[in-house]
Amino acid sequence: MTTIPINGQRLLDDLAALAHFTEPNTPGWTRRFPSAAYREGRVWLRQRMEAAGLTTRLDAAGNLFGRRAGSAALPPIHAGSHTDTVMGGGRFDGTLGVLGALEAARAITEAGIRLRHPLVVADHLSEEATDYAVACMGSLALCTAHFKAAWLDRTVDGVSLRQAIAEMGGQPELLGQPLVQRGEIVAYLELHIEQGPVLEARGAKLAAVSGIVGIWRALFELGGKANHAGATPMDLRHDALAAAAPIIVAAERIAREHPGTVGTVGKLAVRPNQGNVIPDQVTLMAEMRSLNMREVDVMWAELIAIARAASAERGVTLQMVNATRMDSIIPPAWLHELVLSVCRRLDPQALVTPSGAGHDANYLALVAPAAMIFVPSVDGRSHAPEEYTAPEDLVRGVQALAEAIVEVDKSI
Repeated sequence: MTTIPINGQRLLDDLAALAHFTEPNTPGWTRRFPSAAYREGRVWLRQRMEAAGLTTRLDAAGNLFGRRAGSAALPPIHAGSHTDTVMGGGRFDGTLGVLGALEAARAITEAGIRLRHPLVVADHLSEEATDYAVACMGSLALCTAHFKAAWLDRTVDGVSLRQAIAEMGGQPELLGQPLVQRGEIVAYLELHIEQGPVLEARGAKLAAVSGIVGIWRALFELGGKANHAGATPMDLRHDALAAAAPIIVAAERIAREHPGTVGTVGKLAVRPNQGNVIPDQVTLMAEMRSLNMREVDVMWAELIAIARAASAERGVTLQMVNATRMDSIIPPAWLHELVLSVCRRLDPQALVTPSGAGHDANYLALVAPAAMIFVPSVDGRSHAPEEYTAPEDLVRGVQALAEAIVEVDKSI
C-alpha cells in the first residue's frame, strides 16, 4: 500500500474555519438547512475546493461536488458526507467526512499520485433531520425516485422546501427521479466520527463499518380542539397531546420488545402550550432504527396502528408528513475487506463495528458500492457541543480514507 502524508494542520485549520459559520444565538455549532450560516459555510467550502484545483458544481438537489480529474475515462470515486448540523451540534459530525475528503484529494495530488478514476469530494445537502422532515435530503434525491413533489410545498417559518432548495443552489422542479444511475459512481467512501463509545472503550483508533442501520421516520401532526381546561368535561374533549402520549410511550415500548433496535420521539411541539388550555395541535417526530429492515417495517406498522387508534379514540385528526424509509446497508465484502486492511495497517487494533446512526452512505449504496471508516468520539458524545475527537485521530482517519481511495482506484 502507498503511504500518503496528510497535512494535519491544514485539515485542523479547515475544520476550525468551517466551525465559524454558526447560526447566531444558538448553542454549540449550529448550521442547519436552510440557514444563512449553512449557505455561507458552503460558499467557503466551494472556494476551498476550487483553491485545491477541484472543478465544482451544484446538482439539482443542491449537493455540492468538487471533482479531481482521473487519467482514464472511468466513472468517479466519490468521498464525502455533509456540513449541516443539528441544533447545538458539534464540530466534526459530517464535516470531517467532507473536509477529510478534501484533504485526501490534496494529499493524493501532493504525493504525485495520479488516479485512474476521477475523485469527487461530496457535500450532500441537509443530511440531518429538519422540520421539513426529510433527512439525507440531498443523497435521497441524488440516488432514488423517492423524493415527492408534494414535499416541496411544506413550509417552515414561512419558507417552502421548494424555496429553501432553490436558495441552496438546487433546482427543485427537477427532483423526483434519480440524478445518478447505478454504474455512474464506481464506489463511495465516507469518513465519520463514531458517534458512540465503542472505539474509545476498546482502545481502537479506526474501524471499518460492518453495516448501517435503516430508519423509518415521519412527522406526526395531531389536530384537536382548544378549550378551557377547567370547563370542558373529559368526555367532550379532543386533546391532541393526550393522543400523542400513547405514540410516545409506544415508540419506546416497541423498541424495547425488539432487542437490537431503537425507537425515539425526539421532537415535540404543543399548541397553544398553556397550562389551562386543552392542546389543539401537537407535532412530533418519531423514528425506528435497526440493521434488520424487516423488523423496522414491523415496528413502524405497529406504531402507525397505535397512532391511528389513539387519535380516533379522542376525535383527533392525524396526518403523517414526509414519511421516509432509509434501507439498512451492508458493504460489499471486497470493499469492506479493503477498508479494514487499510485501517489495520494504520491501527493494528482497528475494529469492525456497525453504525447505529444513518448516513448519506445509506442512499449512495443504492447506486454504488459504499463503505465507511470510523474514528473515535471522546465519551461517545455527538449531536452535542461536547462532541470531540483528538486531532491525531482526525488525521489518522483522513490518512485511512486517502489510502482507501488509492486502493479502490487500483482495484476496480
